[in-house]
Amino acid sequence: MKPFNKIVEEVFKIPEAHVKDSLTSNDIPEWDSMNYLFFIAELEKQYGVSFTMDEVMNAKTLGDLRTITDVRGAK
Repeated sequence: MKPFNKIVEEVFKIPEAHVKDSLTSNDIPEWDSMNYLFFIAELEKQYGVSFTMDEVMNAKTLGDLRTITDVRGAK
């Protein structure tokens, strides 16, 4: 399983050391709709979780997505 920050780095092309839970789509140039869906799919695959449509649409920060994976008891 890849670490959350590594997935962020690979999908959004930002250095892992710069990943913060407070980052939003406004902070990450590569965070467009397509890359966001790739990111969600990679999280689901790596952590064995499923996001609801509401979660996908309402998550505003990387921290929101990290929390969902944590709450679901990501494997």
